[in-house]
Amino acid sequence: MYYASSAFARTILSHAAHSGLPAEHLRQHAGISAGLLADPRQRVPALLVERLWAECERISNEPAFGCELVNGMATHCLQGMNILLDSAPSLDASLRCFSQYLPEVTNYVSADLAVAGPRASLTLRPAQSEPHHFGLDAAVLTLARNVPRRVGMTPAALFERVVVTRQQQCGRFLEEWGVPVHYAERPGLVLAREALDLPLPGANPFLHQSLSLQWLGRAPETGDGLQLARHWLKAGDQPIERIAERLGYRQPSNFIRAFRKRFGITPKQFRLSSHA
Repeated sequence: MYYASSAFARTILSHAAHSGLPAEHLRQHAGISAGLLADPRQRVPALLVERLWAECERISNEPAFGCELVNGMATHCLQGMNILLDSAPSLDASLRCFSQYLPEVTNYVSADLAVAGPRASLTLRPAQSEPHHFGLDAAVLTLARNVPRRVGMTPAALFERVVVTRQQQCGRFLEEWGVPVHYAERPGLVLAREALDLPLPGANPFLHQSLSLQWLGRAPETGDGLQLARHWLKAGDQPIERIAERLGYRQPSNFIRAFRKRFGITPKQFRLSSHA
């Protein structure tokens, strides 16, 4: 069965509500139960997400609806994977981790990193031949923004071109960023081979190795996002509210409650004890 994380569906509905659309109607019409959205570790059948996209398009009459999710995709939908990607030693390692662990978040789209001559490409391969373009738009723009951020560059400086399908609407956004846009059957990002060797300013070998081991044995029901939270609480001074948000919790109080139930102390107490 093809699936996406419930955090992805929640992000879509949250943006719909922010745009003035009837989010509850959209959820019900797509056949997504409220209980399925309560836990960020749950998986939503991709068929229901496709219905949700289609209903958003019908009601909003906005072909670029998916493009506007760029601000919420990586934060809410990767379920802590962004911490792993940020801590990698190089851009090559970061992109390979993304390709390897993306199926733990969704198997509806795969990502393949390939090198051919002087160029490297990260290609997105949808499981269906013609998925709704909203999801592809959101994925392409999120990658086009966040991959360069990891090496302190702009999209225009890092990418030689970004490839999109004819159905997608994100081309004009990429052009506004100064990125050349090409059209093909599958979307992807093309950069110079030598760019893969760029180091990441946020590289943390211990954190990256630890998180990699966790993602290798990751299962949706284990709740290991709380283990990610422990590493992040130790590793930096990010506000607890921000950690909760990046791990997919809509309310910090829910994150604090889950953390205390799992470890017996609050995130604040854990941070203070680890720095003592």
